[in-house]
Amino acid sequence: MKHHNASTASSDAVTSSNVAVNKKNTPKPVVVHHGNSPDCPDDDCIALFVNGDLLFHEHLWQHFANNPTATDGTAFNFDPLFTNMKPYIQASDISVCEFETPIAPRGGPYAAYPVFNIPPEVVDAAQHAGYNACTHGTNHSWDQGAAGITRLWDALDAAGIKQTGSYKTEEDSVKPLVIDSPTGGGKLGLVTGTVSLNGEVPDQDWRVDRLRESGDPHHDSDIQRAVDKAKAARKQGADVVAMAIHSVQEYLTKADSWQISEAHELADTGAFDVIYGAGCHCAQPIEKYHNTWIVYGLGNAITVTSHIPGHEVNNQGVSARIQFAGKRGKPGSWRVNRIDWVPTANERQGQYQWCPIAGDHPNGVCWDPATDAKQEQRIHDIIYSMGADNNVVREWRLTDEHK
Repeated sequence: MKHHNASTASSDAVTSSNVAVNKKNTPKPVVVHHGNSPDCPDDDCIALFVNGDLLFHEHLWQHFANNPTATDGTAFNFDPLFTNMKPYIQASDISVCEFETPIAPRGGPYAAYPVFNIPPEVVDAAQHAGYNACTHGTNHSWDQGAAGITRLWDALDAAGIKQTGSYKTEEDSVKPLVIDSPTGGGKLGLVTGTVSLNGEVPDQDWRVDRLRESGDPHHDSDIQRAVDKAKAARKQGADVVAMAIHSVQEYLTKADSWQISEAHELADTGAFDVIYGAGCHCAQPIEKYHNTWIVYGLGNAITVTSHIPGHEVNNQGVSARIQFAGKRGKPGSWRVNRIDWVPTANERQGQYQWCPIAGDHPNGVCWDPATDAKQEQRIHDIIYSMGADNNVVREWRLTDEHK
């Protein structure tokens, strides 16, 4: 027994010595920041990737036709359009597209401007690109009536892409969209609204989220509906809420009066952490209004080339990564801490393809070095024309993050 006790005492002494040494030499625990972020300054971050309209005209979709009447998903292959976008989506947490138009049944018939009915294989490509969600509250939402809304809703749902903006049922129309970041950073609420339906009147007002202009008898109720959805999203655990607005004044390099008044009114409610827009088919400024960041116009993500004088801005866009920082599940701790933006072209070397301008991609220039540099500078000047702080709003060079 004594021998056993002596051994035990000796063993305990060694163990105690080792514990003391380990405590002394063990480094401090590494702080883990949840979220796919290059420099999360808080416990958690959500990096939201957004860009402008998926605007498919006939001359665009013809380039990607295999057998347009096929009903098995092989009629078109739009995947090449999104190839260069994938690394930017992968460098974000939640990626949201903007579906400008309804989709046709598999195999057609299709229709282009002014009343769209585009190939449904666009949904397939959006899924393959990695979008988590899509908004579709736009001026073209009612182009094909309730049937068009149903087709788009069902196709996105089947692809596992979350959505909001236009609705099959009234029950769906009042549900807030809440997206849990797949990297664990937090939950995002997403609300939409469009100023116009091109003069069309749906069978039910709830079919499409609206933001009718000041003076319209529905204006106040539209604002309130958006706020109610934002509040409902927070009750369901959303740490931050983004608002996507869709305008109809096209080809402007500055925010129009509706965009400014509507965005400011929404910001004044305190319900939204960021507001961003599409619909103008052009890049527009970024503004900090009081404590709310507003990205007025993201232009087009994917579109046909316009050769109409004055409409060349249609051929460019902006993709942005809006980063929120805070503590998951702790209201009031969240803020926008950076907005990374990359100017984009709708072509690369004469082929339709989303292309980051200024060579920020291994595949090189979009048009040619001189044109790329000119358009990059033009969009840069527009982005900062309303005083955005370049310590927060930064041109996004993905290649720098990978060095």
